[in-house]
Amino acid sequence: MQIKDIIQYLNIIAPPEQKEDWDNIGLIVGNSQDEVTIALLCLDVTIDVIQEAKNLGAQLIISHHPFIFRPISSITNETFLGKKILEVIKSGISVFSAHTNLDASDQGINAYIAELLELNNVKRFDLLDSTWQGGRMGELKEPMTLKQLARKVQEVFNDDMIRYSGNAQNQIKKIAFISGGAGKTDYIDAAISRGIDCYISADFNHHSMLEAYEKDFPVIYCSHYYMERIILKRLKELLNQKFDGVEFILSTTEQNPMSRL
Repeated sequence: MQIKDIIQYLNIIAPPEQKEDWDNIGLIVGNSQDEVTIALLCLDVTIDVIQEAKNLGAQLIISHHPFIFRPISSITNETFLGKKILEVIKSGISVFSAHTNLDASDQGINAYIAELLELNNVKRFDLLDSTWQGGRMGELKEPMTLKQLARKVQEVFNDDMIRYSGNAQNQIKKIAFISGGAGKTDYIDAAISRGIDCYISADFNHHSMLEAYEKDFPVIYCSHYYMERIILKRLKELLNQKFDGVEFILSTTEQNPMSRL
């Protein structure tokens, strides 16, 4: 089995044309002609993940977040990113990333979240003038309070750092969400304009949360790590169904960079 065979299938799961214009996806480092028997799945390509891949004898790392994101002018061991790039090249490990295209895909993160939350009448959701539409909106099977929904989200994501803004007893029926870093005021306003009862995402800043609070609009604030890492289990299942000769392994070394007291 060659890496290009896995890439071809990943591009079906997460079509590259669904990415945002600013994103960097695909084969980031490596040779698509290389043979692969072990692939490591992760959210982020950290130093620990690279060492884990080496210990496993993996030839491929499949990540959600691209570890080369912006243009770089040099690759040396004097920068943290340079050390990681040099290490994967030296170790003969290829790195492939599916990012916003996996967010938006019908088999991607947001579609999977809608399934886990058991939503009805699921539709795509994003900013009103956006062509990306990576998020989803839908209706809960039964109305619940904001606090009950926050607890449900906590259980689904296995996220021990869930926070929320709004009256805990507010009744919620229709929700919208975008995985990862979509906790901006524009997204909150888009949700309000579409009659959403609660918006869920990660990486809200103080001012966007304050605006939601002043507008009496419920918001649930998830950990970026937990909200997006859930897709790795589904991705592994899909890859296992397609490829018999490759062992797909979920990283056990990466962890949420944030900790609770």
